[in-house]
Amino acid sequence: MESQPLRHDHYPTSQEEYEAELTETEHEYEAKLEAAKEQVEDKVQGQISRYLLFGAISVVINITLFYLFYHTMGIGYQLANFIDWIISVQCSFWLDRTFVFKHKSDKPVKEMGTFYMTRVATFLLETVILFLGISWMNLNGTITKVVGHAIALVLNFFLSKKLVFKNQPAPAD
Repeated sequence: MESQPLRHDHYPTSQEEYEAELTETEHEYEAKLEAAKEQVEDKVQGQISRYLLFGAISVVINITLFYLFYHTMGIGYQLANFIDWIISVQCSFWLDRTFVFKHKSDKPVKEMGTFYMTRVATFLLETVILFLGISWMNLNGTITKVVGHAIALVLNFFLSKKLVFKNQPAPAD
């Protein structure tokens, strides 16, 4: 049953006509609401998929640099973690801004500052995990790094979405 546009020259004359028009309007609203919900779900699923893809690139950069600095060059694990963090956060900012959230604005430096601030929180969490895993529990440094970075990665997605790359119009893909 196809809905017809409301006629402006006709007003309901009975309770039945009024209820029929009201029901039709409710169905139209529900259909529009469902379509909007599906559009939002598609956008979020796309962001999550892109975040996983480009996040994997960031993870490879982060873990590889940590391995090189810590195991190959013999740099202490906390300093190695800090150096690889700076490099990988810079890579992550541009990947997330450009490909994951497809964010366009004229304030990339301000966004970068917010991005780094959110990453500082997860960096501190990762630092604590490294300290506990390596210094207290004598676990393998690289495995501990992977665990800490995985936890940070999940938190980073939500922080980026809610604090850094927010309030933007949907991209016209």
